[in-house]
Amino acid sequence: MKRSRVVVKAPATSANMGPGFDALGIALGLYDEFSFAVLEAGPSRAATYDISKPLAGGGFAPPRFRVPTDASNLAIRAFRLACADIGVAAPEVDMTCMSRIPVSRGLGSSAAAITAGVTAAWAMFGDDVDGDVQRRLDLAARLEGHPDNTSACILGGMVASAQVASGVLWARVPVQAALEAIVAVPDVALSTSVARNVLPPNVPHSDAVFNVGRVALLVASLASGELHNLRWATEDRLHQPYRACLTPGTAAAVRVALEAGALGAYVSGAGPSAMALTAAGAANASSVAEAMRTAFTQVGVACTILHLPMGAAGAGVVEAER
Repeated sequence: MKRSRVVVKAPATSANMGPGFDALGIALGLYDEFSFAVLEAGPSRAATYDISKPLAGGGFAPPRFRVPTDASNLAIRAFRLACADIGVAAPEVDMTCMSRIPVSRGLGSSAAAITAGVTAAWAMFGDDVDGDVQRRLDLAARLEGHPDNTSACILGGMVASAQVASGVLWARVPVQAALEAIVAVPDVALSTSVARNVLPPNVPHSDAVFNVGRVALLVASLASGELHNLRWATEDRLHQPYRACLTPGTAAAVRVALEAGALGAYVSGAGPSAMALTAAGAANASSVAEAMRTAFTQVGVACTILHLPMGAAGAGVVEAER
């Protein structure tokens, strides 16, 4: 064992970005921090605290939606799987997550947990945590089930990815502008499994053609700086029309963000959060945010507005002890 304790920081991510279903993801400037410490005795345990909600007597509240506190915790499961991949017996660990990423809101909280567990195992036992990027990408995608969130979480920035028999194929998308994400996070959880179950098994050929054009336009526009295209390039027919109706206000929040002048807008990941893209420091950012908030409150759903930089750095070890 090289280290007995490591602390890993992993970013929130927004997958799909509209038409790029299971293929596009981008890291956001919002991080969870995971501490993994080897236990001398006793079974693995996990604790998660929402550090956006300090308690009056000190410390932080647990997340509103339950996160497992034993070895079934996703970060510990990822840690154990990575240890097996490295070829070592996984020790029992005490894992603590200081959480900023809202759980089950379409912002990659599960990808952050998976990435943190995999990265912590490599930091403790691996030969080269930076050189083994491909192995970490493959392992994280295997546990998540698709590579869009985990690839962006590990690599940072915007990433296009695909799952093939040999593993994850990926390429960075060089975004040629400083963008900000305005995220309307409703006070309603939505699991990815529920959001996937509403998708039809087949789609019309015309919808497939529509999405091919939009995702090509989205990637090319971000890479070239042709941001005026984003209003149309973030349109989608494969998943958003089916998922947006699962949470009252989500579809309206996307629509009013565009009406208020956002460059583009879409359902983040599987939802229910709605995300609008603006230029960093845009004068209309507050108007876009208020329009999105109103879309939710008008249907009786409270929401939190986050202003986040896009294209943040990927996961990394911030502290380690031998």
